[in-house]
Amino acid sequence: MTKILYIIPVGTDLYDKLCWKAIKEVKRPDVEAEVVHLKSGPPHVEYHYYEHICMDETLQLVRKAEKEGYDAVILGCFYDPGLREAREIVKMPVIGMAETSCHIASMLGHRFSILVGRRKCIPKMEDNVHLYGLEKNLASFRSLELNPVQMAEDPERLKEAITREARKAVEEDGAEVVVLGCGAQSGLVKELIKDLKLPVIDPVPVAWKYAEMMADLYKKLGLTQSKLYGYEAPPREDGWLK
Repeated sequence: MTKILYIIPVGTDLYDKLCWKAIKEVKRPDVEAEVVHLKSGPPHVEYHYYEHICMDETLQLVRKAEKEGYDAVILGCFYDPGLREAREIVKMPVIGMAETSCHIASMLGHRFSILVGRRKCIPKMEDNVHLYGLEKNLASFRSLELNPVQMAEDPERLKEAITREARKAVEEDGAEVVVLGCGAQSGLVKELIKDLKLPVIDPVPVAWKYAEMMADLYKKLGLTQSKLYGYEAPPREDGWLK
C-alpha cells in the first residue's frame, strides 16, 4: 500500500475537509491518504513571520512521515513553505503545491495566470515562479482580495471572484491557463473549467496526483530528489538531524 501525507502547514482544521474532498475525488483506491494540520500556529501563512512560526512543526511532520513509512509528502500551501528544507532532511519525494501546479500549467498552454487571495501574496509567489524557471510562461497575477478564511467559508463569493479575475487574465493578460493560487480555492474546478472553457489548475488534486506518480517511481525505481548539492542532507555528526 502506497502512503502519502498531505500537510496543511497552519494551526487550524478549517481547510482539512476542503482538501480531503478534493483528494478523494482523484486518489487511487490503493493509496492510503492522510491530511493533517499543525497542532498550533496561525490560521494562514500569508505573512513571512507566520510562515516562520509554522516551519518547525511542519518539518517535524515531514521527518515523522518518513520514519512511519510514507512514500511521499505534500506541502499543502501555495507558498511552498519549507520545500527546500524538507527535501534536505528526507529521501522520499517532497511535493510543492505551487511548483507542481505551475509546471503542469506551462504544459497545458503557452502562458498562465495565478489567482491569489490578496496582493500581499504576489511578491513571494512571483519570486517562486522565477525560482522554478517559469517566468516566461507567467502572464500575470490576479488578486481576488479575499483572505484564506474568507475563501474557505464563502464558496459562492469565491467562485464569483475567480470567474471575474480569470476572465480578465484571459482577455487582458493573454493567459491560456488559470492556476488557483491557494488550497482554500479548491473544490470548484469542474464548474470553472466548464464555465470558463479553459484549463484551470486546482493545486490540491494536481499536487496529489503528481505525488502518487512520484511515490510510485520512488518505490519502484528509487527516483527522488537529488542529494548531491542543493538538497544534500545535514551531516548527522553535527547533531541537528536525528
